[in-house]
Amino acid sequence: MLNPPPSALLPRDAHEGFSDDELLRLSHLQRRTEAGHAPWASWEVENSSFGRTLREWAGYPSWLPLCASADHGVHWESRCWPNELESPYRLFLTWNGKKARLMNERHGKTALHIPHPWLAYRKKHYPELDPERNGTVVFFTHSNATTTPVFESLDAYMQSLRDLPACFHPVVICLSFHDVLKGMHRTLRPYGFPIVTAGTTNAQCFVDRFYRIARRFRYACSPTIGSHSFYLAEAGVAFFLHGPAPTYVIKGSRAVRDGEQDLRDYGDDEDIERFMMLRRLFSEPFDTVSAAQSEAVGRYLGEDADTDAGQLQSALWQSLCRNVPRVGSLYLANAGRLLRRIVPASGK
Repeated sequence: MLNPPPSALLPRDAHEGFSDDELLRLSHLQRRTEAGHAPWASWEVENSSFGRTLREWAGYPSWLPLCASADHGVHWESRCWPNELESPYRLFLTWNGKKARLMNERHGKTALHIPHPWLAYRKKHYPELDPERNGTVVFFTHSNATTTPVFESLDAYMQSLRDLPACFHPVVICLSFHDVLKGMHRTLRPYGFPIVTAGTTNAQCFVDRFYRIARRFRYACSPTIGSHSFYLAEAGVAFFLHGPAPTYVIKGSRAVRDGEQDLRDYGDDEDIERFMMLRRLFSEPFDTVSAAQSEAVGRYLGEDADTDAGQLQSALWQSLCRNVPRVGSLYLANAGRLLRRIVPASGK
């Protein structure tokens, strides 16, 4: 493990859990530079430490913007989303081979099928799990601005975690920063489990916080398949589905319909069939990640991608050159924000 930045350090060992103040602190940027030194050309290509890990893998300067859009997280579906299609940048980065083909053939994008940028980063900085790891980290189903998970019975779900066999204990709950900011940690405190978070996904050290938590546990579980499922299994943490999946309620999204989540809004029949296969693969706990699980996860993470680091670097430089006026505007906007913080407003 090679010298992650000091801001990546967690308050204490994950098994102990974090205080409410610590959870809230991690869920906010403590300073602007935690999001990186370059202006963000698009949030998709920077968020969740993608910008940091892409730059490291491709050998691209940390102070230059990434003039591209990208997948957000790891998805089972191949839908091309409105924010991706409306991006002013032609270059699109994805670890989903089917989506790369759709972007190129139907939407006129220059889509590159690349390995997920966390792959090379984990292998370099977090090549091994903690030999003393134990217990289970529960990735609590998370919400966002337009999606809310609703449990049939939160009490029953939490009791099911207590009832896990002894080999799965201690049990620690990991919350998304979205849910910390909504106060979910206070709702869960009475159940008595330690609670942690990897913090805001806007921080470049989010990837380090994630792996620093994950590597301390022998098992991980969740009621749903999410980006965490792929990252955990690829790193060698035995992931399994536990408990009934909550109902997702959508409100205010411009990309999908309001109401209960419908998988058909996300992918086609082929995508949904593969998603159901994933659920079956992870439907029960194993002591190790199986070969079938590893192969399935690898496909979604782009382990079979045909773009190497040199090709990505070349594409990023070409996109930068095509977007020089837009890049100039990004730096001017950053300079303006900095000046407004430094120079007191007139009359105050």
